[in-house]
Amino acid sequence: MRGDTFDALVIGGGINGLSALYHLARLGAKRLGLVERFSIGHDRGSSHGAARITRSAYGAPEYVRLMQWVHAEEWPRLERDAGRRLLYPNRGLFIGPPCEYFNKYIQAVQQEGVDVEAITPGEARASYPQFTFENVETVLLDKTSAIVSAKETVESLAALARDNDVRLLENTVVHEIDPVTDPITVATSAGSLRAERMVVAAGAWARDLLPFLASRLTVARQTVGYFTPAGSPDAYQPGPFPVWMYMGEENDVFYGMPEFGRAGVKVARHIRYGTDDDPDTAPDSVQEDKIDDLDRFISGFFSSTAWTLADAEHCLYTVSPNEDFIIDLHPDNPRIAIGAGFSGHGFKFGPLTGRLLAELAWDGQMSIPEAATARRLFSLADKG
Repeated sequence: MRGDTFDALVIGGGINGLSALYHLARLGAKRLGLVERFSIGHDRGSSHGAARITRSAYGAPEYVRLMQWVHAEEWPRLERDAGRRLLYPNRGLFIGPPCEYFNKYIQAVQQEGVDVEAITPGEARASYPQFTFENVETVLLDKTSAIVSAKETVESLAALARDNDVRLLENTVVHEIDPVTDPITVATSAGSLRAERMVVAAGAWARDLLPFLASRLTVARQTVGYFTPAGSPDAYQPGPFPVWMYMGEENDVFYGMPEFGRAGVKVARHIRYGTDDDPDTAPDSVQEDKIDDLDRFISGFFSSTAWTLADAEHCLYTVSPNEDFIIDLHPDNPRIAIGAGFSGHGFKFGPLTGRLLAELAWDGQMSIPEAATARRLFSLADKG
């Protein structure tokens, strides 16, 4: 094998690409590389920001089971290897009107018997008076929820990559992947690269690099607000204030969390349908109508409505038709694993989905039984 050929090359330096690198090193890959079109930790994609939510509450039993694995095995392993805490337990509230979307959550957690309790709005209000709980019949109290320190997670995975002598090619654009050459050839702005195995986890740019994904993915730019509520700030800190999600139909889904890692309580709409944005066109500023939309939601959802905007940011979702992840092998080369379509709910799975991508690229199969069972959800064949 030529010395300038990578054992494995990862395209994309977000949570999934960095996690795949981490697990490829664990599997024994020695000559490792990563290509990232910006710098690691940039704010143009899906993995930046101070914090994310993790939870067991999900609308499909397969994801509920996978969350038990990632909470029990993958996040603890990453924390041990990184030598720092990344998850901060903080109970979660999952709220919604009677509708199909929310009912799937209730059914899935009850089927799997996880530590998620269905309580009445009155019971929820007694513990969390910050919310109105109007037009709600059932509240799911997720006792497994936590805040993920996203910034520190990305930093830790990048540090582990450097410790493993990974060649990090930042600010390097991938122009083309030729999957049928042996080794696999990648044309980049830094020249041609070759690899025996590859993971493509390029986020919103995956459909440009893999044309067969173009009809299966859309890009939805999200506006995330950080607000300062009136009253006691202690009521909106981790512990007294839960991570939360309001689940209506279509795009009537909102989520948020306590103040963590930056000023302001996080509130955002979870937009899944009806848009397809260009990831190369970054907005100059946050649009006023997007903040007005969040203000309207706050005025009906929270007991205190005197909230002021502290800051805002954008992030990108890369959405599959049914919001199921794409974790599969390239149709023309079984040595290329593809991770895409994480649909705005992938960060919490990162240490696990990175492992699955690494295993697919390295061995051609997933070693975790729960993941093998869920593989039908992740298949390219089910994505149109």
